[in-house]
Amino acid sequence: MEVQDLTEDFLLQLTGCKQLVDIKQLSLHDYNLVKLDPVLFRRLQNLEDLDVSNNRLTETSLSITISTLKKLDCSNNDLSEIDFVQNFQNLEELHMEGNHLAESDNFIAAALCPHLTRINRSKYMVYQHLVTNLKSKVTPVINGIWEGKFAKMYKGGIPAAKLAEVSEQVYVVAKQQRAYGHLKLEKYHRCLTKLILQALVISEYETPAKRRRKSENPQRIISSQKNKQYTPQVKEVKIQCFKSDSQRSIPQSKASTEEMCLTTDSKNSTQYTRIKPVVPVTRLPTLPDFEPAYFLRCHSVKNEASDHSTRVWRCAFEPSLDVPGQTTNIVATCGGDSVCLLDCSTGKLMMRYKHPKEHFFALAWTTLTMKNKENGIRTNILAAAGANKVVRLIHPIQHLCYADMTRGAHTRSISTLLFHPKKETWLFSGGTDGKIILWDIGRPSVSSYKFAYGPLLVLKNSGVDILNLAFMTGTGYLVCGSEGGCYAHNIDVLTSDEQSKSDQTSKFEIRLPDWKTTKKVFVDALVQVSDDLIASKCTEQSHIQLWSFSSALAKVNKGKSEVVPVATLDWKTTDEFYINLGTYCNSGMLMCGDDNGRLWLYDVRKFQNKSTAACDSLLKPARLLPWPVCSARTKRGKDRILAEDIAKQTERTIINSATTNWNQHYIVSVTDNNMVCIWTKTR
Repeated sequence: MEVQDLTEDFLLQLTGCKQLVDIKQLSLHDYNLVKLDPVLFRRLQNLEDLDVSNNRLTETSLSITISTLKKLDCSNNDLSEIDFVQNFQNLEELHMEGNHLAESDNFIAAALCPHLTRINRSKYMVYQHLVTNLKSKVTPVINGIWEGKFAKMYKGGIPAAKLAEVSEQVYVVAKQQRAYGHLKLEKYHRCLTKLILQALVISEYETPAKRRRKSENPQRIISSQKNKQYTPQVKEVKIQCFKSDSQRSIPQSKASTEEMCLTTDSKNSTQYTRIKPVVPVTRLPTLPDFEPAYFLRCHSVKNEASDHSTRVWRCAFEPSLDVPGQTTNIVATCGGDSVCLLDCSTGKLMMRYKHPKEHFFALAWTTLTMKNKENGIRTNILAAAGANKVVRLIHPIQHLCYADMTRGAHTRSISTLLFHPKKETWLFSGGTDGKIILWDIGRPSVSSYKFAYGPLLVLKNSGVDILNLAFMTGTGYLVCGSEGGCYAHNIDVLTSDEQSKSDQTSKFEIRLPDWKTTKKVFVDALVQVSDDLIASKCTEQSHIQLWSFSSALAKVNKGKSEVVPVATLDWKTTDEFYINLGTYCNSGMLMCGDDNGRLWLYDVRKFQNKSTAACDSLLKPARLLPWPVCSARTKRGKDRILAEDIAKQTERTIINSATTNWNQHYIVSVTDNNMVCIWTKTR
């Protein structure tokens, strides 16, 4: 077929209309077209449906502008870019199969067309939602990069010829800061960076008065650049009390009908008070010193900065995708109705997931491979659970809670979560119903998040609250600390025997030191220190004990094993329960808070060596980090009252949990009075 030239007469004859403005639907299917006349198509002022499929059009050929267009079929052409769809701002339906396009182009189309709801004969709301979420996440990052590196250089604006170059430079920096996720979507990420930068530059140079008003607002979030004024010599830090009036909806799974919302730090307003930390009394050479960097209040149930009753229970660092065994600077915390992600290097709130009728007690990270048509994509998934007996799966890089796992679930609150260290989709959950459930959470698909999940195993422990779990990879045993003692289950045996999926378990009781001195052994803290070493703490005991699991396993007799500690660590005498131990496995540093806001740090590296002889003496902590003393230095009356309230609220602080990242550069602790505390190693 010869190449068809389009003329006004041809279009009128084809459609039967008297004039071009009357044409609302136009089919140019299979006309061997290689170009479209922009002047001619500009006159189609009411065109809503255009079919140019099965031609030889390129993206240059489709560089036409039709503001009224709602449906476009450009399938089976020679397109390698999809950027031209930005000329169709009211586009609702797009078909583009059979071209030289990648998955990134789907996201680009969704980013460029705000009203798009359907692509390639399937609903496209998921892509649209993911684009919106990612944009809200990376906008403050790109804003910070622009302000820090480029704003002064381009005070008069970015020349049009330089926009692509500057956009690429900003993208490279954002990528280094891990603002983006999937590498296969780099084309889309570059496009999104350019769009955000364009909007930012327009805001910068067209509305300077508005930007000045924003910069004068005393409640805006302070960037990491301004936090540098708090030097190690002064040791001052700000309590940041995040208050968010704006919330973003999160799509719910079919299993949940309750409201969910997610907020990011770009729209939060904050209150601040100054802190003067007390100089630590003990300074042993075995561990470095730490100083307070950021103390934040971001779990307030009703977004009230004065909320000091919400308890923050757990914290855990995000695993590194690039280097297995390491972590990023992002820490997840849970408490009240919120799960938060914080950047320890800047003190910024990167994500907040809220479920108003939930009270979160537990969280855990895993790195898994999402399903894709070509190759799988590695990503981090965060599991969170609590009073509602539901395990929720969150994909932080997309700001998306994509699953509520309820089938075969707990009958009471979930207290602890732990992913299997070798099987990335296996998740253990322990609850107040005395059950430990082993889930297979499945692998979600990249675009639709379709997945299959289900319980693989249910273990019962006499109805006592399961508080902490540890999996010993070398032996295949799961160790649990509970209100009724300490037990170990052979998961490798149970999961390989189809007839042993209920209560008939390969299980033994671990009788911890001093078990005879108490009527009821209440193990309120337990953590895996190394491949073989476990640290545990019981209520009504003023010490922490280190013991070898392999030694305990070798001494099993009639379903019981009496443990002999390799070391006993001095700790505070207290009546408070549920103060958890923290560490990063094999790091050699163990930590525990107390009911005075202090952090007790222990150097346990030598005990990780099995050949080290047991120590009979009581070991003092290597370092003690006291709670900083708050002082109010604000001028406005309302702020001053708030600061004074915070100072009173933190006079007696209970540290519920603490953790460290892979190289012990940061320590994060969470408290009973709604505080997340980030400490940094001194240089």
